Amino acid sequence: MRPFLQTLIRLALAAPALFSTCAVLAATPVAPVAPVAPVAPVGTEPAPQPSAEATATIRGPEELTAIARLLAGLDPKGGSAALQAVMHTDAWKVHRKASRWGDRQLRERLERMDQWQRTTLPPAHAGSALIYPFSGPDFVNAFALFPDYETYVFFSLEPPGEIPALSAMDENHLGELFSDLRSALNDLVALNFFITPNMHDNLHTQALEGTVPVLLAQMGLLGLKVRSVEAFEPWPSSAPDGATAGTPEGKPADTANAPKADGQPELPLRAVRIEFEDPAKTRRSLLYLSLDVSDAQLRYYPQFVPWLRSFERPTVLLKSASYLLHGSNFRKVRGVVRERAQLIVQDDTGMPYRLLRADGFQISLYGQYEHPVKLFENRYQKDLDDAFSSTGNADPVPFPFGYNWRKDGRSGVIVARRPSTTT
Repeated sequence: MRPFLQTLIRLALAAPALFSTCAVLAATPVAPVAPVAPVAPVGTEPAPQPSAEATATIRGPEELTAIARLLAGLDPKGGSAALQAVMHTDAWKVHRKASRWGDRQLRERLERMDQWQRTTLPPAHAGSALIYPFSGPDFVNAFALFPDYETYVFFSLEPPGEIPALSAMDENHLGELFSDLRSALNDLVALNFFITPNMHDNLHTQALEGTVPVLLAQMGLLGLKVRSVEAFEPWPSSAPDGATAGTPEGKPADTANAPKADGQPELPLRAVRIEFEDPAKTRRSLLYLSLDVSDAQLRYYPQFVPWLRSFERPTVLLKSASYLLHGSNFRKVRGVVRERAQLIVQDDTGMPYRLLRADGFQISLYGQYEHPVKLFENRYQKDLDDAFSSTGNADPVPFPFGYNWRKDGRSGVIVARRPSTTT
C-alpha cells in the first residue's frame, strides 16, 4: 500500500466520519439542472463579515486546514484563536456528535476501495491528471481511486461558492451551516453518488452555498492539508465579458444574476483552484469549474476544449453521469475523452461500450451489469450486457459504484486502457 494512503486509511479509521447515516429516501437520479441564482450565504440577514485581519488569516494553510477539519467535525489542531473558539460552541459539538454516525460505513468503503484500486488500476505516471466530468463535489471517490495524481480536474453545474467564515458566525448561523453540510453529503455516504436534484437544493440554502465547503470538508476528513483556495481563470485572456473576473481568494466571480443577452452563456463560468498536500507532503491541485459543457453552451467558451486537451495522457473518471455522453448534446467533451484519455474508469453511464471498442481500448469488466434504473431504461446496452456475461470478472465489486446501489455486490466497473499504457 502506498505509505501516504496507509496514513489516510488510518485517519479514516481513527476519526469520526463527517456524514450522518440518517435514513435516506432514495430519489431516482436525473440529468443535471442549472443552478438557481445565489442566495445570501447565511441566515435571512447577511452574516457578519470577517475583519481584514481574519480575511488575511484565512488565506494561510494552517487556517484553511483548520476550517476544513472543523467542517469535517474534527478538532482543528491549529488555526486562529477565533477558529479554536468555534470548537467550543454548542453548534459545533452537535455537528461533531452527528458526524460520527456514518463513521463505520465510510471507513469500510475507503478500505475496500483502496484494496481494489491497488490490485486493479495502474499507478499514476509523473504529472498525472484525473479528469472527472459531471463530478459535482465528489472528491472522496476521485481521491480514493486515484490517490497519487498531481492534478484533479472537475467540472459540473454546481457553483463553487465561498470558504465559510466560521469565526464570524453566531451559534444560529453555525448550526444551520453544519446541518446543511451534513444533508449535502448524506447521499454521497449512503449511495456513493450525489443525486442531482438534491445537490441543487442542498448547495443553495441560506447557510450553504456551493461546492467549496463540501470539498473542504472531505479534505479535512481525509487528513489533507489545504494550502490555498482561490478563484482562477483557465483562459483569462479571452473569457466572455462578465463571465469571470479577478476576485479575492476563495470568492469566485458571481454573475449568475447578470441579464442573459445574445452572446452570453446561461451559466457563466466560475472556477476555483484548491492546492493541498497529502500526509507525505506531496503538493496536489484540484481545479473545479462550474460550467455547462453541453455543445450548445460551449459555443460561448471555445477555449474549453483546447484547455481540456492540454492535459496529457489523462485518466478519466465517469460515474453516475446520467448517460450524458450517450446522446448528441455533449459531443465535444466525448470527443476529448475519445481522443486523449489513456485510462477510463467508469460505470455504464459513462462512455458507450461500443465507442470504447471502436477506439481500440483494452477493456476489463468487473462485477455485474444491471439494467439501467427506470429513468434511463432506454440506455440499456446489450453488447455491454453480453460482454459482462461472457468475459467479465463476476466477482462482486466491493464498494457501491453507480446507480444500482440498492443491490449488494451488483455494481459494475469498466476499466478501459489504451494499448500503449497496458502492462
